[in-house]
Amino acid sequence: MERVKLTVLLAAILGSGALFGFYFTMSVSIMPGLDMTEPYAAITANQDIGRATQQSWFFVALLGTPIALIAGIATHWKTPTARNWLALSLLGWVAMMGVTLALNVPLNQVLDGLHITPEQENLADLWAAYAVDWQKWNWLRVLTSGVSLIALEMAFRTAQSFTKAAIAP
Repeated sequence: MERVKLTVLLAAILGSGALFGFYFTMSVSIMPGLDMTEPYAAITANQDIGRATQQSWFFVALLGTPIALIAGIATHWKTPTARNWLALSLLGWVAMMGVTLALNVPLNQVLDGLHITPEQENLADLWAAYAVDWQKWNWLRVLTSGVSLIALEMAFRTAQSFTKAAIAP
């Protein structure tokens, strides 16, 4: 049973870490890089990034992480401290998902629905309006997914300490 518990926690850590890393990378390099390009290129590149993300392994992390967290809560039910850290981690994931669905996805859908040409007027204004709002909400996803990852690390440490104490002579 200890191997199952460890495997569940490691799967949750990998998923949570992937989400945090994805959102962090978007905020510190991809979006600033797109801001440095021409607005037409930024918009079309971001549309392509969104489409590629929808067809990637990203969804394994996005949807697999809460499954692993719930399994972790179930397998650590009799270890209250680990269970509570896992519950906090799940709450961080729920908050991240709420921000994603309520704020970032609608912005992405608006941007994805644009049919633009390189000569079109006001592309800089379109991009700026999108990028500022999207970045603001993405930083909130960085924060919530970071909280989730830290809580998960605390659950892992707690569970490992509990396991060592339980098998010590």
